Amino acid sequence: MDTTFTAPNFMSTEALAYWDKLSKASVESSKQLESLNLKLAEKLMKKQAELFSTAVAATNQVFALFGEGKALPEILAAQGKLTTELGNKMFAFTREAGEILTASQEEYRAWFEQGFKALTEQTQAVATAFTPAATRKAA
Repeated sequence: MDTTFTAPNFMSTEALAYWDKLSKASVESSKQLESLNLKLAEKLMKKQAELFSTAVAATNQVFALFGEGKALPEILAAQGKLTTELGNKMFAFTREAGEILTASQEEYRAWFEQGFKALTEQTQAVATAFTPAATRKAA
């Protein structure tokens, strides 16, 4: 029985082909992650812009109350109503942002699982390719 160990040649054409495949898969995975991040950022920025616009409109309405020449009790009642409406809208924006994040979580999980599966398969292929035949038979 031959027990001589021969180190694998990590500079062989086969090894370089594995590195090439791994590098290309990494670049593709990075592009997918960039796309997920951009999509999430766009959705959240849109919600933030809507929230800002709503807050500015509410502030304008409050200042407009003072220009209408109403009595203080009327102004306070109207301001209370506007504050309640703004609070409800902010709550809705928060809920919608949470839904966006939840949906994104599923997309990120799918991206991670796909990448992990590909990495596992590639690692097993490299390990098999560079394990000496005698060792594979013994195992």
